[in-house]
Amino acid sequence: MRILVTGGCGFIGSHLVDELLRSHHVAVLDDLSKGKYFWGQGGPALYQGSILERSFVLQTFESFAPEMVFHMAAHHYIPFCEQNPHDAFATNVTGTINVIDAAHRCGSLRKFFFASTGDVYPPSGYPHSETDTPSPVYVYGESKLVGESIIRRYKSSVGVPFDIVIGRIFNAAGPRETNPHLLPEIVRQIAAGANRIEVGNTWPVRDFVDVLSMAKVIAQITQRVAGIDIFNIGSGHAVKVQEVIDVLIGARQGDVNVVSVEARKRPNDRAYLCPAVTKLRQLLGHAAEPFSAATAQAIWAEPAQTRLLYA
Repeated sequence: MRILVTGGCGFIGSHLVDELLRSHHVAVLDDLSKGKYFWGQGGPALYQGSILERSFVLQTFESFAPEMVFHMAAHHYIPFCEQNPHDAFATNVTGTINVIDAAHRCGSLRKFFFASTGDVYPPSGYPHSETDTPSPVYVYGESKLVGESIIRRYKSSVGVPFDIVIGRIFNAAGPRETNPHLLPEIVRQIAAGANRIEVGNTWPVRDFVDVLSMAKVIAQITQRVAGIDIFNIGSGHAVKVQEVIDVLIGARQGDVNVVSVEARKRPNDRAYLCPAVTKLRQLLGHAAEPFSAATAQAIWAEPAQTRLLYA
């Protein structure tokens, strides 16, 4: 099958490309503003450009004629989105319109995956199911919820014939991170020689998900779903941020002191954000794998030339 991955040189997108290359003809649409082309000769075709350039997106779809699309390109670092709402909405909303419209016009498509986020859910103390009413806290979640509405409208009103999966992604963890999220920021500080590591809040509870496992789940559900459906993409394993930090630090030799400092704390950080993964288990027989010592070891084993691309 011919598969196009937008944002395929990014964090989750690049691992998804690795998974798809095993048995499909894959192309990547990416402006390389954050990610990197990780593959040598024989890797996926690269269409370099922005999803904000409508004519470029249309030309890419016409040229490659994909049968399946994974729309992963987005601004997804919450502090950036909070400080740059125009950029966040432009990329996550206008960019999504350009991609779904090109998918509609190209005439070859059979399957479409839209990367949304668990951040569309309101604050709660319980795992969110896909039927919960969305109520985002941050600009990022709001922009993705608008994206979901656009995707739904193309199915219900425009009547696109291809199947659609809306995947609400939770906290991916692993190598190739492209934004200064918690774990790559810890690695960056240690790699720079620090033994006193400054972080933000360590008390929130999240579902940290092994990114390789997440990529496999995304590929699997997109191939199986008919019509249009929404899935939480996570492990369903709720842990405190501090526990994840301990596992990451424990996977590396050396004495490191991790300190929570006011300057790095998100003032309106939600205490709990985790998914119910019942639908995922019903479809696949399993959910994604949680962050583990193996994930931590993969982060530390990442080659220096591909690590911490945001730095």
